[in-house]
Amino acid sequence: MRKESLTHIELFAGCGGMSLGLEAAGLDLYFANELSPMASETFCYNLLNENLQKLAANEGVGKKALWVKSNFPKDLLKNRLRENPFAFEKGKYSDLNDSTDLKGKLLVGDINQLLSFFENNKSIAKKIKRAEIDLLSGGPPCQSFSLAGRREKENQKNLLPLSFARFAGLVNPKIVLLENVKGITSPFTIDDKKYYAWFEVAKAFCLEGFVPICMMVNSKYFGIPQNRPRFILIAIRKDICKKLVIGVTETASLNILLSSLDFFNHVCKNRNSLELVNKNKLVLYDIEKMPQLFNGLILPPIVTKKSEFITAQEAIDDLMVSGNNEEEEKKPSNYVLHINRVFKCNNESKMNGLKNQDLRRHGFNVRARFRWFQIMSNLNGLAPLALKLLSGQEVDEEKKNLIFERIKNEKVLMCDSEGEQMVKIKDREFFETYIKRIQTRKHSQRAIKAKEPVPAQMTIPDDLCHYSPLELRTLTVREMARFQSFPDCFEFRSKITTGGDQRSFEVPQYTQVGNAVPPLLAYYLGNHIKYLLKLVENA
Repeated sequence: MRKESLTHIELFAGCGGMSLGLEAAGLDLYFANELSPMASETFCYNLLNENLQKLAANEGVGKKALWVKSNFPKDLLKNRLRENPFAFEKGKYSDLNDSTDLKGKLLVGDINQLLSFFENNKSIAKKIKRAEIDLLSGGPPCQSFSLAGRREKENQKNLLPLSFARFAGLVNPKIVLLENVKGITSPFTIDDKKYYAWFEVAKAFCLEGFVPICMMVNSKYFGIPQNRPRFILIAIRKDICKKLVIGVTETASLNILLSSLDFFNHVCKNRNSLELVNKNKLVLYDIEKMPQLFNGLILPPIVTKKSEFITAQEAIDDLMVSGNNEEEEKKPSNYVLHINRVFKCNNESKMNGLKNQDLRRHGFNVRARFRWFQIMSNLNGLAPLALKLLSGQEVDEEKKNLIFERIKNEKVLMCDSEGEQMVKIKDREFFETYIKRIQTRKHSQRAIKAKEPVPAQMTIPDDLCHYSPLELRTLTVREMARFQSFPDCFEFRSKITTGGDQRSFEVPQYTQVGNAVPPLLAYYLGNHIKYLLKLVENA
């Protein structure tokens, strides 16, 4: 009997970027799991329509956010929302039992503790399996994951991909979607031997009965104003993959399936001696090197051509706060209208009605440096030398002169008895005196470029500043959300930023945005997975 709608389970859900995109593509959330209470607050507010902050203030109890384990009882929600998730294991309270209805819930807690719960409550696990989940998705940390050799015992993150694969084996979805950073494709060393996390992850899913197809994509090819390379694994349950082989006729796409099936069989045959499985047995399809294969048949289709990449300016120009009056108010771009439409957001919202658009305050020196970073962004090959100057390092006179010649007509921020003003760099003496005045040892900052997609490093708010000389400031949470393709009605909750010892476990708004799967990417991947499942249905 055919189900009325497709369902998905989301692990490592974060603030909800993946789930938001999949929901827009027509997949209904069965349940989700997230470790961080802070990210969970955002997820619940936007995707489950539950305001945990308000409930906590009124000493209420959440109905859709259930804690796997906690050190606080259910009626101390305020404490739970600020709890260190790495201390969950010691907790004696749990909202789960063998009669808990998990549908439409967010399960807050460690995935391994959730797995233990299912293993001890087999009736619930069987119920999930009988639901015939279409998709299991998530993005576990994978950078140093290996099935073989010694792992860093103090780094439990290295075991999370194995937990994800075990969960897939337990739930038995038709397809698994795993998203991760580009770093997963770089080798790491254990006992003088090189391993590749992406390849190890692929083997782990083979051992659970899933045929892996691995690829490198980039958000900018999916209508997102961000140069964000991402590893994507689509692991198809063996029986589903065999049906796909019947339904696919195009040669290159059929070869992708057959190659992955061959790898799957090779891993299963050597499950007790995985060191015999060679990395060359599995292809990593790269959207930059093999664009012709990203045609929407087996690999997802390219949505945006290189000549049509969405720029930073298209994403946030209407949010500028300086130099605008009501008569000059900028309209949202087609990109902004598009994401608000896809995610059913009211795109008529005025800027001053937007959430998460709080500006951060900066002193003169910081804003002066931001202006220097803006100038640097147009220096191309000379930019590293200009950064050296700003750091107080030596640069030879010839190179220094080249920098001066390139920027001598630019304006920088000055402060004197008449106040702050933009002043043109008039001569070498002014240039050198000015640089010494605003020197800093911080090397990670940069200005985004108005006419290009933004870089991927967006989790630390101080690392990027605005492109406009009128906006000498870091980016707001809302601006960063625009770069990630979140609609304007998606509100980030909990603390804006954090610091000190709390940085090790807190996930404030800026980090929530930076760590999220871009919803628009998830939307297009969701539509592609629906297409694959339709092929299976018709095979």
